[in-house]
Amino acid sequence: MTATLIRGVLSTAALLLVLTTSACSLRPEDLPSVRGGLGASYEITIEFESAMNLPSGADVILDGIRVGEVRDIEVEAGSVAVVAVVAEDTRIPSDIRAIVRQNTLLGDTYVALVREPDSRVTGFLDEGGTVPLARTTSPPQLEDTMAVLATFVNGGSIQRVQDVMAEVNTVMPPVPEIRNLAAVVSTDLRDLAGRTAEIDRLLGGMNATAESVNANGASLATLFDASTVHYWRRLATSVVSHIGQILPSVGSLYNGGLWLVPMFESLADTTDISLSDTSAAAQLSELLRTTVIPFANHPEVDIVGVESASGETLADTENVLRVLGAVR
Repeated sequence: MTATLIRGVLSTAALLLVLTTSACSLRPEDLPSVRGGLGASYEITIEFESAMNLPSGADVILDGIRVGEVRDIEVEAGSVAVVAVVAEDTRIPSDIRAIVRQNTLLGDTYVALVREPDSRVTGFLDEGGTVPLARTTSPPQLEDTMAVLATFVNGGSIQRVQDVMAEVNTVMPPVPEIRNLAAVVSTDLRDLAGRTAEIDRLLGGMNATAESVNANGASLATLFDASTVHYWRRLATSVVSHIGQILPSVGSLYNGGLWLVPMFESLADTTDISLSDTSAAAQLSELLRTTVIPFANHPEVDIVGVESASGETLADTENVLRVLGAVR
């Protein structure tokens, strides 16, 4: 019984020693990932100035998709080398940028691979490729983030934001008016969107006009060069001089020519004849042939009598006419 008990105790101690030794060499990255493996992959190195909050096993994200994970972090002189494995079918541009990000304050930290906005890809990272320190951005220290957050919360910033929002609400119109305004703006934008063809036609016409002006630029330039300046000067001088002569004449006619108004009215009534009426046209032709033209050739007036304003015939008519020069 005693020997058997001793052997059992020794076996248990040996088993505990083996388990303890094995447990000491087991690291978190040695555990299988619950998200599944990457399959065939290749290894790249990303250099950061600091990677304090980046754990081993963190995701590597490209275009919002998990393409790899961090396998090891090595401290070097002046930088930290993050060794990551990437799926074999992932092509990473050689000018990629790497940023250590965290979606929320307490969320998981990961490495985001960001493409350059205006990049022209000339190559891709291969096995053992490196993203240099110049194209990486290290994460802020957690202590600094917590200090900024504490200053924001305890410094009255939240209360000031609330006060600003309250002031904005006091100057904003009532909600029904805002809804009516939004409805009007929505209708206007919908009408504008439905008439883009007219806008395109207007822009097309303006573009055609600009192209025409540009094509005839040499001809248009001759209108204002030194050889044609004298023409425009003479034209301006002539126009101004004629206007200067006409305006005083019109003014004198207006001021001293009121006596012509009855004559103009009578002339207008006389010439108000419809030429579509054949009888009126014949009468006009007869008047011109028998009266107007002969009078124009030999103007004379036959005085057959003289009466006073009261209608009485003057006795000495012949003497009066002789005085007037109508009778010789």
